[in-house]
Amino acid sequence: MPLPSRSAAARRAVMSRLVVMPRLIATGGRFRIGQGILGCVAAAGTVLALMPAALAAPHSVPHRAHYAMSLLKAQPDAAIAGVAGDMAVIFDRACDGWSVLQASRMEIDFDEAEPVVSDILFDSEESDDGTRFRFRYEERENGESVELAIAHLDRTSPDRPSKLRFANPPGVTESVPAGALLPTAHTERLLQAAEAGEAFIRAQVLTGSGQDSLSFVSAHIGRPTEIAADQDWPVQAGEAADALRTATVIPMRLAFFKPDDRSETPIYELLYQIQPNGVVRRFDIDYGEFAISARLVSVENRPTAEECD
Repeated sequence: MPLPSRSAAARRAVMSRLVVMPRLIATGGRFRIGQGILGCVAAAGTVLALMPAALAAPHSVPHRAHYAMSLLKAQPDAAIAGVAGDMAVIFDRACDGWSVLQASRMEIDFDEAEPVVSDILFDSEESDDGTRFRFRYEERENGESVELAIAHLDRTSPDRPSKLRFANPPGVTESVPAGALLPTAHTERLLQAAEAGEAFIRAQVLTGSGQDSLSFVSAHIGRPTEIAADQDWPVQAGEAADALRTATVIPMRLAFFKPDDRSETPIYELLYQIQPNGVVRRFDIDYGEFAISARLVSVENRPTAEECD
């Protein structure tokens, strides 16, 4: 039986706003804390070229993290009754860059429309110098693929304009402006800013979350704050995982905009508690009408890469 038009419209409106993790994203779109998750055309002086930062020793450590996700809040007009799901993210260090694997499944219940199961599968590699990036992004709804994007970026320098070229959809290209950051490079830039006491960072970020994955991100970085050892930390993490735990976290608030949007209202905001070593203890995604919360369930070390030959 077809859904009532009002319910169908509400469902489409909600699903069109969900996003995938910026390099957690996180890494923004649908449940992609990637494309939407990472936002307006910035003034020329605010776009950051990251060659020196990208070549610096990384703050992030290789690790695997598992998060439980749930509905934090919803206004009546959002038409969402509940959200439940989880996300697994693996950050592996290569000798000259990073690889990221992310898989998430969200079950979204609506007030009137039929529930939806949304799956996101993301696989990427990027070089430390910011010249190479490749990704595969797939989104499924109720088991059916609704988007598949496979693309690569090869540029001579991050401070020069370039093109993101897609193998799927074939023949599609996306312009990448000078100074645009790659996902992990953006996270590294935020951690470096926190260490230096910088409070604001604005940058265009190529997130790799499907087509039109370029976003403008305005980040507010709080001061490192001491945190209780067990706060937002898995109860039975184990000694090996406990070695990843730090005594402080850095509160950050990231607002995401479309690159050509000059409005003051972001597509969504990402609020998270990140450790100086890149491990995120918790994060919330706020779309205005509703918000999703994620809590760290488990975390473990990953092998450290050997030096390049």
